[in-house]
Amino acid sequence: MTDTPRLDVPIRDVWDALPEQLRAEFLARRTESTGWNFHQLQESDGKYWEPLRPVVIGERAYGRLDSITARLLHLAVDACRRRASTVGELKRLLRFPDALLLMDPDRPIVATELIRYARPDFLIEQGRPRLLELNTLPNLGRSVTLCPQLADAYAQLCPHSGLYRPPSTVAARSEALVRTLPGEIGNGIPIRLLMPTYKKMKSGTGKTKSHKTARRAAVADAERVGFEVVQADLAELRLDTTGRLLAADVPIDVVLLQWGGGIVEDGGGVAALCGADRAQTVGLFPRTESGLISSKAILAWLHEDCAAGLLAAADQELVREHVPWTACLGLDCDPDEQKELLSVASGRRDQLVAKPASGSSGKGVLFGSQAAEQDWPSALVEEARTNPVVLQERVVSDRTPIQFHELDSGQQITAEVPFVLSPFMIDGVAGNLYLRHMGPYVAAGDLVIGAFRGAYESTVLLAPEPSVPGAARD
Repeated sequence: MTDTPRLDVPIRDVWDALPEQLRAEFLARRTESTGWNFHQLQESDGKYWEPLRPVVIGERAYGRLDSITARLLHLAVDACRRRASTVGELKRLLRFPDALLLMDPDRPIVATELIRYARPDFLIEQGRPRLLELNTLPNLGRSVTLCPQLADAYAQLCPHSGLYRPPSTVAARSEALVRTLPGEIGNGIPIRLLMPTYKKMKSGTGKTKSHKTARRAAVADAERVGFEVVQADLAELRLDTTGRLLAADVPIDVVLLQWGGGIVEDGGGVAALCGADRAQTVGLFPRTESGLISSKAILAWLHEDCAAGLLAAADQELVREHVPWTACLGLDCDPDEQKELLSVASGRRDQLVAKPASGSSGKGVLFGSQAAEQDWPSALVEEARTNPVVLQERVVSDRTPIQFHELDSGQQITAEVPFVLSPFMIDGVAGNLYLRHMGPYVAAGDLVIGAFRGAYESTVLLAPEPSVPGAARD
C-alpha cells in the first residue's frame, strides 16, 4: 500500500509572511506590468478589478497536497473495482448520464488508465484540504496552459525572491503522451501526435463552432519531447487496411483528446478513432473512460467502505480527514436506505450541500442553508429522479487577502476572498496548481467558487522551506 500522507502540514497562503519590502516590490511591479490578458475580468459595482498576486504556499504544503491527492485518486479506483470489473459496468452502476465517446465498455477497470489525468478540487478549511470532486474529465479547459503561463509571469516579476512555479502541466502532459506509446521516441522514425480539431454545438444557439486541441505552447512542448504534431479535423480521419489511423494521409501513433462534448459533423472520425483503438494501433490520452471517476458518487462509496471497515486504518483516517461526508440519492434502489438518507438530510439541512453526482461548473448545486425547510426533501427527491444526487458535508473555505487593482481608476484594495485549489495530477505526478478565488465585495456565506460564478482563474507560486523567501536581494 502507498504510504499514507502526513496530516500535520497545513495548507496556507504564506504571502503575509514574506518580507514587507518584497511584497511591496512585487505589487508595484505587477501594477506596472500590462498586457498579460490571463485573467478574465470580473465586474463588481460597475468596476473591473484585476488581482495583483497569486497565492503562495510552502514546498512542504505542496508536497503534502500532492501525496493526499495521489492516494485519494487510487482509493477512488479501488472503490470502483470493489463494485465493477469493466468500465461499462461501472458506468451503469454510477448511472453516469453522459455519453463517453470512444469508451470501450468491455475494458477492465485499470487505475493507471483512469487516473492518468486529473485536476481534483479542494476547499481549504482551517488549513486542511477538503476534496469536493476528483475531476478526471478529459477536457480540463484552458487551465492546462493558463497555469504555467500565469505562474511564469508572476515568478518573473521578482526573480530574486526565491518564489518559483510548480512543475509545468504542459511539460508533464507531453511526457505522459510519450508513455502512451508502446515504444520509445527516436531512432529517426517520426512519431506522430494528432491534436484534432472538431465541430461542436454552441450552447443555447443551435449553431456549430470549431474547437482546436492544439495551442502554441502545447505544440512546442510536444515537439520538444520528439513528436511530429499533426493537426487535422475529425472529418479527415480514416483507417488504412491494417487498422492504422490516418490523418492528413499520414499514420498517427497517439491522439491528445480534449473532448468538450456536443461533437457534430465528425464525418466518421469518431468511428475511425474507435476502430484504431480496438485494433490497438493508436494510443489515446487521456482515455475517455476516465471521466467516470469524476462522479461524486464515488466519494460516497469511499465513506461506505470506511464504515464497512474495508480500508486500512490509515486510509480510513485519510478519507475522513480530507473527504467531506458524502452520500448519494438515486444510486441505490433500496427504498429503506433512501428513506433513511432523506431523514438524515432533513435533520442536517444547514450542514449539507446537494449536487448532481456528475455535474460540473457548479451547476445544480443547492446549499441546504439557502433552501426552505419544507422544500428541501422534495427538491432532493425531484432531482434524484433524473440523475443521482450527492449530499455532501458543507465546507467553510478559508479566506485569504488578495490585492486588487481597478483598471480605470487605478484604485487598489485588499479583500479577504475564499478560494478553490486544484492540483494537476498527471500519471501520478503533481504539476501546476490551478486556483479560483472570488473578487472584492464577495458576499459572506455559502457560494460556488467557479469561473461561471464570477471567480478569477489564478495559480500558485511555491516558497522554499524551511523559511519563506525574500531575505536574498539583488
